[in-house]
Amino acid sequence: MPERMAKDIMVPISNYATVNADDCLKHALEVFGNAVSRGYRTLIVLDEHGNIVGFLTTRTILKALAAYGVEEDIWSADSWGTFFIRIERERLKNTKVKKVMRPVVQVFVDENTPIQEVARVILANQVNHIPVLNKERKVVGVVRTIDILDVLAKFLKD
Repeated sequence: MPERMAKDIMVPISNYATVNADDCLKHALEVFGNAVSRGYRTLIVLDEHGNIVGFLTTRTILKALAAYGVEEDIWSADSWGTFFIRIERERLKNTKVKKVMRPVVQVFVDENTPIQEVARVILANQVNHIPVLNKERKVVGVVRTIDILDVLAKFLKD
């Protein structure tokens, strides 16, 4: 059996849900809702030229909520507290994705990188997603840790 490469397990960039770095978080959450229904747990964030600049995950969104103080009890009868939470909620909705996203670490793999090396790069850099580049150095896909685990599960099954 031939050795499997990054291109064999990556999710093509065209299959991913994307948002622009300058989109507001409210829009990103709408896109995220549709992506989750298709099995995706991460949005790719693009710049104005279509280059990957970051990832928007549930964790980054929860961190943003905590940073804006939205973990407060929104059902509180305290009118002042409710008033300030409403202001923060509006501010959060209009926050640009680039303020909340996890920026892409300047770590990529080539589409012909063996899966074992992809796993090593992911572990060494403590990331869950790694962009895959083609010969022209353009991002053509993303390998996720779950993609590597799927390969491992199939290997152990045989």
